[in-house]
Amino acid sequence: MRTRRSALRIALLLAAAGAGCRHAAIPPAPLPDDWRSLVHEPAAFAALYRLSVGSARDLVLTVRSGGDRVSLTVAVPPGGVALAVWISGDEGWLGRIKERCREPLPPGVIPLPKNGSLPLDARLAALLLSGSVPGGAREVGDAPGWVEAATGGVVWRARIGGPPAACSRVVVTRANGASLFTAELGSQVGQVPGTIVLEAGSERAELALKEWHPSETPPPPAWLSTPACGELR
Repeated sequence: MRTRRSALRIALLLAAAGAGCRHAAIPPAPLPDDWRSLVHEPAAFAALYRLSVGSARDLVLTVRSGGDRVSLTVAVPPGGVALAVWISGDEGWLGRIKERCREPLPPGVIPLPKNGSLPLDARLAALLLSGSVPGGAREVGDAPGWVEAATGGVVWRARIGGPPAACSRVVVTRANGASLFTAELGSQVGQVPGTIVLEAGSERAELALKEWHPSETPPPPAWLSTPACGELR
């Protein structure tokens, strides 16, 4: 009888401890006081990344960005350029380097190797890569640690930790709530994310930062003077 009572007492103590743990869940962290330091348009920059997309690993991604312009190249070591992209405002081009021609891109799309693409324009790409938050951002009342801003037909939501303030997760939707992409950001250097895992539908891209420095607004690439691919037929 004594043994049964001891076992019952232990079981009750364990149940009470479990209930206490459930009620003692760690609340979401509030926004750091300096979170507004992230709210600005990104300055022009140049960056170098290791890029992995699906089975294509350790690609070399070069980015130059400034204003509404972005220039991208993807290389496969030790070979040459596998992908070249130029976006200026709503106009974008994919450079077919081997074919020495170019193809127009639909607005708001950045192509990936293996015939994939991401729903990003030049400005959204710069905000994400720089760890910045669009102007007009405000705290999300029912989601501690989150801010949101409506910009360019999308809603940009970011979870911010710190201090120092830095974005750790970004969720971007269309104004109607349809999902565009999510991104996990880590290993920040200042506010600039050192790692980015970006998911958009079935697409997944992983970026690891190797170099970053301020730059001038990128000029149009030389291949932009090549004819449109259809003109070669």
